[in-house]
Amino acid sequence: MEKETESTVEQRLITGQSSPKDLKSLRGRAWTLASRLAQRNGIGDLVEPLSGKGLGFMLRDVPDPALAEQLDEDSLSQISLLWWQLAACVEVTVAPIEAILPELPSQSILHQALEQQDAELLFNSVWTLDPGHTGYRLWRRLGERDWNDLLNLMDTYRQIHHQAEQTQIKLWG
Repeated sequence: MEKETESTVEQRLITGQSSPKDLKSLRGRAWTLASRLAQRNGIGDLVEPLSGKGLGFMLRDVPDPALAEQLDEDSLSQISLLWWQLAACVEVTVAPIEAILPELPSQSILHQALEQQDAELLFNSVWTLDPGHTGYRLWRRLGERDWNDLLNLMDTYRQIHHQAEQTQIKLWG
């Protein structure tokens, strides 16, 4: 049997071919896709793997507030919208708080906002654009690799939920 090369694995991630069916592998796939997206967009330090529960990865915090002063509006909007897409794929605002808080650094803005149930703190810390701007400010601007990874991440999110439902496993414990 031929050994899989990195380019073969990369092609499978891009095309979604032969996607895994078990939760452990799906979670690993979600982490890989989220991590690559974040890395290529300058927020890689915010994504870390989450083993054995949830969707396979966790956001450690919100993007650095200094980015608002360092980036132009287009770049900042792309990073902000991408962060919100990742937040949606990890269910950071809907997962049980008791499952998420232990995974976050206690001094992070994200931890504080969730612990205090302070949506305003979260929305003031990450630029929250009109959802109608997502196509214009994110989807059309992403390069092909990022676009494919985002689509595959959303597909993996759905597969994780379908697999959990079929096997009657609670994702968050």
